[in-house]
Amino acid sequence: MRPTVVSLEWDYCYPSVLADRSPGVLGTDLLDPAELGLSAQLTARLEAWRDRQESLSGAWVRDAPPVTEAERNLGEQQQRELLTLAHDVQHELGADVEVLLDGRPLKGRHRAWWPTVSGGRGP
Repeated sequence: MRPTVVSLEWDYCYPSVLADRSPGVLGTDLLDPAELGLSAQLTARLEAWRDRQESLSGAWVRDAPPVTEAERNLGEQQQRELLTLAHDVQHELGADVEVLLDGRPLKGRHRAWWPTVSGGRGP
């Protein structure tokens, strides 16, 4: 059954950043992007984002978040990319599936606005 609500979420060792948050789904039901019918290109971008996030977060756990300016910048870049990915997932899934970002509605959140790792707003 095709989900009606999909949320882009990340946690350590999740095999996917897509979770089924449709009404009635209990717990965390992770979704395979290819099985959802997302393009190979978008699937690869989602997996690459997840891999970068795992690596970056591993550095933060070791050294306290974020340690260097470069790591801060990478964290903010990751947030921007996740928002872009969420919009792209919405585009490919169509209007009959609601796409969330970290459990919050994507509607009204434009690619030009994103929270930064430090909690401020990006450009």
